[in-house]
Amino acid sequence: MTPRMFYTLARVLAALTVIPFHEAGHALAAWLLGDPTAKQQGRLSLNPFRHFDLLGVGWAKPVSTDPRNFKNPKQGMALTALAGPVANLILAYLAMVVWKLLYYWAPVNDATIFLALFLQYLVYLDVSLA
Repeated sequence: MTPRMFYTLARVLAALTVIPFHEAGHALAAWLLGDPTAKQQGRLSLNPFRHFDLLGVGWAKPVSTDPRNFKNPKQGMALTALAGPVANLILAYLAMVVWKLLYYWAPVNDATIFLALFLQYLVYLDVSLA
C-alpha cells in the first residue's frame, strides 16, 4: 500500500466514524427528550449509510425532529442541536486518550502507525465538526 493510499484510507474511515456519530448524537438527544421521529426513521444508528446523503459528497442528511413532541419545544430543539457537537467532542477526547496510550505503550509497526494516523484524523474531524 502506498503512503498516499494509507493516508486516504485513514481519512475515509475517520469520516465514516465521525459524521454518523455526530448525527446519532442529535437523534439520541431528540429521542431522550421525547421525540421518536429520528428513531422511527432509523437515524438512531452509527451505520454511516443511514446518515450520508448520496447526492452529496461527504455530508450527512439532517436528523428530522418534530418540536411538538418535546415537553419544552425551544429547550428540546436547543439540546438536540447541541448534542451533535458534544458527541464529537466526547469522541475526540476518547480518541486523544487512545492515541496517547498508543504512543506510550504500543510497539511501532505498520498497524499501530495506521491506527495512530486514524486517531489523529478522528480528532481533527471531530473538533472541526463540533
